[in-house]
Order: sequence, then C-alpha cells, then structure tokens
Amino acid sequence: MNLNQLYYFRELADQGQYTKAANQLFISQPTLSVSIKQLENELHCQLFRHAGHYVKLTPYGQIFYDTVVNSLDTLDNGKKKLKQKISQDQGNIHIASIPTAIGTILPKIIKVYQQESNTSAHFIYHDNPSYQVCEGIENGWYDIGICSFVPKYRSFTYIPLYTEEIIAIVAKENSLTKIKQISPEELRGENIITYSQKIQIGKDVTDALLAAASDLTITNRLHDELAIAGQVITNNLVGIVANTIYLSGFDIHKIKIDLPKNTRQLYLVYDPVNQLSPEIFDLINFLKGSRQMIQDLADESVMDSNYHD
Repeated sequence: MNLNQLYYFRELADQGQYTKAANQLFISQPTLSVSIKQLENELHCQLFRHAGHYVKLTPYGQIFYDTVVNSLDTLDNGKKKLKQKISQDQGNIHIASIPTAIGTILPKIIKVYQQESNTSAHFIYHDNPSYQVCEGIENGWYDIGICSFVPKYRSFTYIPLYTEEIIAIVAKENSLTKIKQISPEELRGENIITYSQKIQIGKDVTDALLAAASDLTITNRLHDELAIAGQVITNNLVGIVANTIYLSGFDIHKIKIDLPKNTRQLYLVYDPVNQLSPEIFDLINFLKGSRQMIQDLADESVMDSNYHD
C-alpha cells in the first residue's frame, strides 16, 4: 500500500466513476483500475461494487474510506503547516487581496508599515477574488488576506478594514445623467447589470438592492467593473458597481445610490488555527490600528474620477 493508492481510492470514492476520477488525478483509467485492484488484493476485500457506469463503496470500502480520509487530511494539514513554517522562517509573508486593492491600497499600507516597524520581512502579493483568497488561506498558500466575508469560511477571523462605495453608472447619453443621486426604488423599470451572484460582492449588492426594491429588473451579471462598465456603454444599461479605480478609464456618469455604507465591506482575514509568526501578528495588529488610514487610501484611489462628467 502506498500514498498514491490512498489518494486514488479517495478520489474514486468521491467521484463515483473511473473516468471522472482518472481525469481529476491526471492518470489513465487502466492505471487507476490496476491500482484499486492491487489495493483490494492487499486488503483481502472488495472496496467498490459496480452500478452501471458508476461505482459505490461496499460496507468494507466505507470503513476504509473513513480511515483514509482522516489520515490524508491529517497528512495534508501537516504538509501545509510545514510549508507555512518554512516560508515564515525565510522571512516571507504571503498576502492575498482582491484585485482592486493589490496595486493601489496595499502597497501604500505596507510601505507605511515597513517605515514604522523596521521589519525585514519579504512581502509576496497575490491577487484573487474573495473566495479564492479564503481558499488559499485554508490551503496554506497565503498567510492573511483582504477580501469580502465568505460564508463557507465563517470560522476564519474577519476584521472590518474598509468599505467601497456602491454606485450606479450610466452612459453619457442616458437620461439619468441629469441626476447625481438615486434610490433603488427609482431604478424600477431600468435594465440593471451588476455582479454575478457566484461571487460574494454579487450576492451582497443583489441582496441590498432587492431589500430596498424587490421588483427591480436585473438583466445581466458579470464578474468585475471592467466588464460591467463596457456593457453599460455598449447597451445603455444601468450598472450597479463598487466605485473602484477600474472605472477611471470609462466615459461614464456616476450616480450616488442609497444603499447601506457597508454593502461592500472588506475585511482583513486569517485562519486562527494556522500557526502564524510573530511578524505576521505584528502586521495584523498594525492593520487593525490603521483602519482610518486604510479607508482614506481607499477613498483617495477613486477620488479623482468621482462623479465627474
């Protein structure tokens, strides 16, 4: 019995089909079949029974599955902690952030921190949507992150850091260019485009809009401000987006919209069960004590283009 066989066994049990499992493992189906047969011969029992094109665990297989999953999870967690410890001992701090902060706010924050703390840590930045930020923290790829709250990772520590204003955007020829502020109720009858509900900001913005006016017409959903602004200009839609630096390159009209200030709340996030170095905790404490500065930096990053025609 070897580790590969255990990983293969777990994947086949999870997928329930040799073809799918082999694809996920990047091996051939015959290789997977031979490996499972060898494992069954060694254990002197049948682990799977066939049901058409699918396979299911036998009672023996279920017992073995529970043991294998626990063992592999423990092993993977140990490998993750070892990798984190080696990286931290080398002076590296991995920070993951949503894309709108990675090139504007975050470098300025870290520059101030380095000046005040005289740290010799080496900062490595990673840009990802919120879900991937948390997934990376869970897997040990990142030490801390800046992102939205992600319900799947509610066991993480979330510290409110700053907010991004949610606004409406329209093309210059749209009749709404005559106004500077609007309520969700006043958008009834408009064709609205906002973020996909597959990402956290899409869920948050949609919930806030529909809580104020449940009969709004949301005709399309995309993943970022660039795509949404492009559709707004091309198809004369009303976009509901975060006011970020991504909008600065578009000839659009911005309208304040009456939504709660914390509709787009960004957090400093980390997993409290991870072993973090003293340097990382020092950075966390600095960020917690610098939230007003961080909010000011976030506001300044979009100030030049705010509500200008």
